[in-house]
Amino acid sequence: MRRFQTASIPVVLTVFFLLAACAPGPQGTDGESQANDDTPHSGGTLVSAFAVDISGVNELIAPTTAVNDSVLFRIFLHLLEEQPDFTEHPPSFAPQLAHSYEWSEDHTVLTFHLREDVLWSDGAPVTAEDVRWTWQAQTHPEVAWEASYFKDNITDVEVVNPHTVRFHFHQVHPAQLLQANEGVILPKHAWSRKPFSEWRKSRNWFYENRVTNGPFEMESWKQDEEIVLTRNKSYFEEGVPYLDRAVFRIVPDQTSQISQLFSGDLDYITNVPPDDARIIRDNDELVLRDYWSIGFIFITWNNESPLFSDARVRRALTMAIDRQGIVDALWGEFARTTTSPIVDTVWAHNRDIQPWPYDPERAKHLLAEAGWTDTDGDGILDKGGRPFRFEILNHTGNRQREDATVIAQQQLREIGIEARPRLLDISAFHAAVLHGRYEAAVEGMTMATDLNLRYLFHSGQIGVSFNHARYRNPEVDRLIDRADRMKGLEEMAPYLMRIQEIIHEDQPLTFLWFSKRLNAHNRRVHGVQGNLLSQWFGLRYWWLAPPG
Repeated sequence: MRRFQTASIPVVLTVFFLLAACAPGPQGTDGESQANDDTPHSGGTLVSAFAVDISGVNELIAPTTAVNDSVLFRIFLHLLEEQPDFTEHPPSFAPQLAHSYEWSEDHTVLTFHLREDVLWSDGAPVTAEDVRWTWQAQTHPEVAWEASYFKDNITDVEVVNPHTVRFHFHQVHPAQLLQANEGVILPKHAWSRKPFSEWRKSRNWFYENRVTNGPFEMESWKQDEEIVLTRNKSYFEEGVPYLDRAVFRIVPDQTSQISQLFSGDLDYITNVPPDDARIIRDNDELVLRDYWSIGFIFITWNNESPLFSDARVRRALTMAIDRQGIVDALWGEFARTTTSPIVDTVWAHNRDIQPWPYDPERAKHLLAEAGWTDTDGDGILDKGGRPFRFEILNHTGNRQREDATVIAQQQLREIGIEARPRLLDISAFHAAVLHGRYEAAVEGMTMATDLNLRYLFHSGQIGVSFNHARYRNPEVDRLIDRADRMKGLEEMAPYLMRIQEIIHEDQPLTFLWFSKRLNAHNRRVHGVQGNLLSQWFGLRYWWLAPPG
């Protein structure tokens, strides 16, 4: 499970629900079971590519990125493994390092029972001491883990015996299981030799002293060239991983990745552009894997700006932009418009909400109602002597968002609003939106599957987290606070439904689209399970057909 962050660094969150009865078997996301692929074959090397390199092997001092997670989650274990089964209900968890858990009667103590057959790569057993020490590292101020807030509700992690550990919580919260499960378990016996105060100055030390416990080990890492993972022969699941090796080459250029897939130099690639996806789908030697993500793209209006402080104006802006037309032009069949941060494929999406129509005339009427008219005949609406003119920010490196901005600019101009696109590098962009030094911006988020809307919409998150719109609504604050006192996600559902209704009326954001993730591989690759939680999900079950 991963954290709620900007989609420029795609990541995902987990949720609270029931523990699955057993670990996931080899099942493709398109429903094609392993039986259709014949019997899994052991051996061989899978070759893939990343556009950027990893940042290290210690997740507590490395930025949270999809690439880091793709590697680290293959070489380290979580207590539990979140499952991608949340279309109709909250997702479940499968055993990983923990084989079971139970709650205290008052739901403030969570006890995990660990497997007794899990070893670190140097042969030492994985124990409850590792779990407690990992929590201490996650919460230590000198380590300064960027997701340490997930542990704020945990008062202690108690070692009961070598294979039993108890998490104690301040209070009941729907994300307690998420809070306990966030973060991989780290090797106390190996890494405690380095004081926490030195961790951030010692990134390479952790690679040189790498000790792991996942299905794969890291054989080598040539920075900005390639990462090589090998089968962990001591892994507790019998017979897996099937692969001998998984090689990740650093290939920054997407066109080069596509070319190498067609030439056979790469077996698997991720984040395929829509135009290339259609070509891949028509190639008999390749397989296109597509699945709906929980990421969404939107325009953020700075609600503190006089231009966007009126909800009528924000609704008018939404109705002046042809969102379906943008989707058709940029994505075709591989995206949909949406009305909510809880996108249509998630169980808690409010399906009663109807999207605001593309209706420029109605938009102009709403603007006039809010006092915006063209008093001087220059074609630009004005109010109190101020023209309706603003910059709309984008960050470099995302062509589709840039193209969407140009389309929106043209459509807004038709109703008398001048939006001027401005590109910033990603660091300057994030600083501007966090601190409110902007008027409008095109952003992307990967929705947390814990469905915690606090970070996006609670007024307490302005200038702190992802409430870049600087949105304030006392009723939304109250509903979020109330939802946070529930024991589980299903109990939150009525509050989530109402919050979505209010957000739809207030339009602090204009939701543009959510899309499919598009991955592709050679037909010799079987058992692929990539999904919205990870494009490398279940890599231990992937296998290669033997030559010939």
